[in-house]
Amino acid sequence: MPHWLIKSALHRTISMLPGSHWWNELLQSRISKTLELSAGRFEQRLEYCQRHVEDFVSLRPHLSDDFSVFELGTGWHPVVPACLYLCGASPIWTVDIASHLSSERVEQSLRMICEYEARGTLQRFVRHIRPERMTRLRKVAEGAGTREPRAVLEELNIHALVRDAQDTGLDAGLIDLFVSDSVIEYIPRLVLANMLAEFRRIAKAEAIHSHFINLSDQFAQFDRSITEFNFLKYSDRQWKWLDSPLTSKSRLRISDYRDLFAQAGCPILREQNMKGTVGDLERVRLAPRFQSYSQDDLLVLRSWLLAQLRPVAVGARSGAA
Repeated sequence: MPHWLIKSALHRTISMLPGSHWWNELLQSRISKTLELSAGRFEQRLEYCQRHVEDFVSLRPHLSDDFSVFELGTGWHPVVPACLYLCGASPIWTVDIASHLSSERVEQSLRMICEYEARGTLQRFVRHIRPERMTRLRKVAEGAGTREPRAVLEELNIHALVRDAQDTGLDAGLIDLFVSDSVIEYIPRLVLANMLAEFRRIAKAEAIHSHFINLSDQFAQFDRSITEFNFLKYSDRQWKWLDSPLTSKSRLRISDYRDLFAQAGCPILREQNMKGTVGDLERVRLAPRFQSYSQDDLLVLRSWLLAQLRPVAVGARSGAA
């Protein structure tokens, strides 16, 4: 099995090349094949969408009216925003720091949605589909591969933006629901705090957050000789030289996210945490940074978070949490 440091070194080399995003895409599409939208990856995205909608419905029981969505991290395949559109979301803003969309990937995403719907499979994953929205999506999907990808998404009232989410450029009071899938864990603490402050600005009253966070060491998926807790044994100084500069994780733990959301005036209402084993954690000699965390905190490897914006108290300073 390849050693994780080999992958780290390869990413570090790519990051120093001009057009590093292009080289990284080439690596993922031609060698690691991680950009393929397999049935498994597609269905995982359908499950993400369904979970976001269920989180929203749990606090807003009626989906009779359109609701606005902000997706953090557009990624390579816009399956989630397209399915949120089917469930009544409109408008939808999806934001990424770099552009990863292509005509081919947008066309494939829409085509697979249509194929699953035609087989009666889509409804098993996504249960709030509006028939008139599905009709519209089928029409937009026709010839999508020959058109500019953002223009195709605009026909579904999905606005794909390439910019830093610390400054969205959107008007205040727009968004009902904020979502992300395996994105937040790559954002440094201070940057995430700034993003959550910006999200509060553009949120409607009592807006809802639904996020899936992967808190594990991503190299464990590549090298089975290490556990998903492996990166907890390195100091920040050491990890700076060992982590992938292309996909650098913050290594924040679940309690850190609780604090960040609470400080942003958007306390977490519900967590569904998936934990590793005590045995795997005990194989790692913790770096000083992580020795103050409880074992229960450190064991969390993945989490679904549901949070809701608190109304600002009367007399409170504008923007106060």
